[in-house]
Amino acid sequence: MKADNIALIDFLSQSKTLFEIPVYQRNYEWGETQCKQLFSDLIRSIESNNKHFIGAVVYVEESGDKMSHIDIIIDGQQRLTSCMLLLKAIAESDRSVEEEIEENFLTNRYVSLNDHIKLKPVEKDREAFNAIIDNHYGDYNKPSKMIENYKLFLKLVSESKYSGQELFEGMYGLNMVYINLDGGIKAENPQVIFESLNSTGVSLSASDLVRNFLLMQLDSETQERLYKHYWLKIEELFSSNIFTEFIRHYLIMKTNKLVKKEDVYSTYKNFYADNKYNSEEAVADLYEYAKFYDGLLNNTSYSDEFNQIINHINIMDKKVVYPYFMKLMGMEESGDITWDDIVKIGHVVESLLYRRMVCGIPSNGLNRIVVSLTNRIEGNDEFKNLQKRLLKSNFPDNKEFKSHLIDYQIYNKKRNRAKLTLIILEENRTKETIDFDDAQVEHIMPRKLSNDWKINVPSADAINRQYGGTIGNLTLTKYNQEMSNKIYAEKREYYSESNISLTREVAKNYSKWDKESIIDRSNKLADELIKIFPKPKMLDEAVAIDISGEHPIDEELDVTGMKPIRLTIQNNDLPVSSWANCLVVFLDYVWENDSETYDRIKNDSSVGNMIFSSFRSPKTLKNGEKIETNFAANVIAALLAKMSEICGIADEVSYTVK
Repeated sequence: MKADNIALIDFLSQSKTLFEIPVYQRNYEWGETQCKQLFSDLIRSIESNNKHFIGAVVYVEESGDKMSHIDIIIDGQQRLTSCMLLLKAIAESDRSVEEEIEENFLTNRYVSLNDHIKLKPVEKDREAFNAIIDNHYGDYNKPSKMIENYKLFLKLVSESKYSGQELFEGMYGLNMVYINLDGGIKAENPQVIFESLNSTGVSLSASDLVRNFLLMQLDSETQERLYKHYWLKIEELFSSNIFTEFIRHYLIMKTNKLVKKEDVYSTYKNFYADNKYNSEEAVADLYEYAKFYDGLLNNTSYSDEFNQIINHINIMDKKVVYPYFMKLMGMEESGDITWDDIVKIGHVVESLLYRRMVCGIPSNGLNRIVVSLTNRIEGNDEFKNLQKRLLKSNFPDNKEFKSHLIDYQIYNKKRNRAKLTLIILEENRTKETIDFDDAQVEHIMPRKLSNDWKINVPSADAINRQYGGTIGNLTLTKYNQEMSNKIYAEKREYYSESNISLTREVAKNYSKWDKESIIDRSNKLADELIKIFPKPKMLDEAVAIDISGEHPIDEELDVTGMKPIRLTIQNNDLPVSSWANCLVVFLDYVWENDSETYDRIKNDSSVGNMIFSSFRSPKTLKNGEKIETNFAANVIAALLAKMSEICGIADEVSYTVK
């Protein structure tokens, strides 16, 4: 490896040299902020007459035809590309330096590689960059960061008090570090150094790092083939953020374990090694499941009925179930399950999610349910497997669901939840998928009451506060503004002519609109929703459930009457004799391994006040401190879960009961 400090201009002026951005690198992503900072650095260098360091460029050098060199840029492509765009903008602004800049820094006159253009970006950016260098950027009409930033540099140059000649001379004050890696692209150095330069995860996303990990070690021809045949097609499906979330869900499905966002890259590397993949097998498998994931995101699977279910789940924003559905779609592809079975399962999952949403049950326990469902089972009856797993989950029964639904301020939570519910009710009536994009949620009793409403309905304000945002007071309409806050008698005329059955029924069934009307309609709609989102009979009929065995610390479970025999923390199995003993063992472990976090637990307003304050049945920890342990089993389980969250190890703690 060779490394040294060098002026940017001297690095770019290398003759017969092509700077190539390999296909596994991300696209050019610098925005206005970074470009303005680069230009400010140039101005600062000019005005201070001092050198200014702009960063490092890491590359592997290969030999080309006719004594040329190809510098494959491993890191630093963003700043290198931006500097060349800035040089081109300076050249365009001043004819006196145009020829010198273009011949020495932007093109290779005597090398035909890349049509003599000195920088070869990734394919997505190449056409735009070439248009800039060839002075045809005005004809380029596709969205492009290259074009945007070049126009910005032109503007900054034109507004500067310095001439093009002065700005060009100032470029000599920009210094960089170059790192030339020996041994070619197959050496270990590029990946190791690349990871160390990007270890914070700030400059590259997890999907960028996975792409580089899979493609960097390959020869150029194989890189190009795998990138075009697989990776580029995935990129066309997803934005960067969605891509990373896809890989996280993919890993949950494949490893049957929770994966934190910050651990996606490290988890993927371990998964790759454990499965003894090669790059082509790995990227092909990612592409296969990316197509399933795209079908989930956009409701475009092969089953219209499943798409309708997924659309409802997406509106509820419950993508937590994606790993399980990806598993099912993969099974369908291999002939292990039918779409009819998937639809049947989908309806149960949809009911679970909707009922929990209405009942206000936190969604954190869903992660564990989904992870357990990603395991492949013996036999092919996934529906029975689903019901068995849900025996241990909090699946609200009809009574709980209805009582919450009647008072649930569904409009005030998230407006799309209200619209979703109304659309589902309407679809259930018509048995058709209807386009409601232009429909609006209508408050029958308006949110802002007119004096007429207050005169016609006694205690209208109080009724509105309590029931105005509940399902009983809401319907769908396509002429919301026309009705505004008209009194019910006038609205009723509109409702009776509506092409939406849900709205017509309001006019048909209610001659006036008051508290009794809202409650009555809420009850009727709640009964419909109970049928639309049923709880499987097997779950309702289950009386005694054997929950012996190991359970994640955040699993929703009633442990009354169960005896704990083991607490597992970060793969350490610690024997326990009682629920009280669990508290002692857990806190002893935290104290021994992370005394700072122990203090955070002690100072936590909820946990600390319960455990470290008044004592009825105290136990002594290894550090000599006393703690209170006289709590019910479910309270202790909740305390352990809360403390695990404070420690950041909630997915690494479990308990075993008998």
